[in-house]
Amino acid sequence: MNSLTAFAVAIVGLSSACLPASPAKPPLEVVVLGSGGPRAFGRAGSSFIVVADGTPRVLVDAGPGAFLRIGELGLDLGKVDTVLLTHLHIDHSADLAAFFNARALTSDGPVAYRIFGPDGAGLFPKTSRFVDLLVGRDGAFAYQKTFGEPESFTVRDLAISLDSARTTLVNEDGLVVEEIATHHGDCPSVAYRISYKNVVVVFSGDMDASALPNLVRLAKNADLLIFNCAVLDPPGSPSQLYDLHTPPKKIGEAARESGVKSLLLTHLAPDVEDREDAVRKSIRASFAGPVAFASDKLRVPVGK
Repeated sequence: MNSLTAFAVAIVGLSSACLPASPAKPPLEVVVLGSGGPRAFGRAGSSFIVVADGTPRVLVDAGPGAFLRIGELGLDLGKVDTVLLTHLHIDHSADLAAFFNARALTSDGPVAYRIFGPDGAGLFPKTSRFVDLLVGRDGAFAYQKTFGEPESFTVRDLAISLDSARTTLVNEDGLVVEEIATHHGDCPSVAYRISYKNVVVVFSGDMDASALPNLVRLAKNADLLIFNCAVLDPPGSPSQLYDLHTPPKKIGEAARESGVKSLLLTHLAPDVEDREDAVRKSIRASFAGPVAFASDKLRVPVGK
């Protein structure tokens, strides 16, 4: 059994010896569309599909390459009507219009999206403005709403101050989505918690260590924490990157403090890949649960 298979088994809560020949669908499954960051080194930009009871339901971020991975995996987008954007850097949002295109051309009726993302600040527009700039009446891809099935968009801009309250965004048919503000340098950012049938997955997005108290609260007792690991422990990465990202030692401490059961590292850079053993050792100094490194097209079942 390779390390990724062992990790998946640990998430599901089964030993390899008792895996059934045709296991039942887990309550939640995370499909990694993109596990990379802003540099072009062979991984798609950050993007995930969350699957509930075997049906894709939620898109988390839409980095460049997500469109390609969706096609390679043959994912059915027919029920994906919720979009969660952690922030609006290119490596997390550049394929959003391409996702809309893919969804519209494979649907058999009108599509109504609910889209969530951070409010704006500085050089970054609020999410509602971002979507309007893409597919609004005067947007770059205004034709998209009439290309394939008709689409409508309801967009909610989320508070970005670290003292903002945790909020519930979706609560229907057993699927619950919550969020809390994080901090990613000058780029407004949020983290998300998705719950279904008492199974919980949390997405950190890109964040620096100043936001860890919020992340720890959001991730309390989660089954899986997906944490973006773009830097090594100091001084292994350029100093300015620590104003944007959380190093492995602090990721491990946050995983322990939140009581999460398993950790999946993503948004990986070449220097992090090259030091996988060191990164794992640093995290294990605080966190004893399963730790794995994401790859594009990885499918991670979550829950018993």
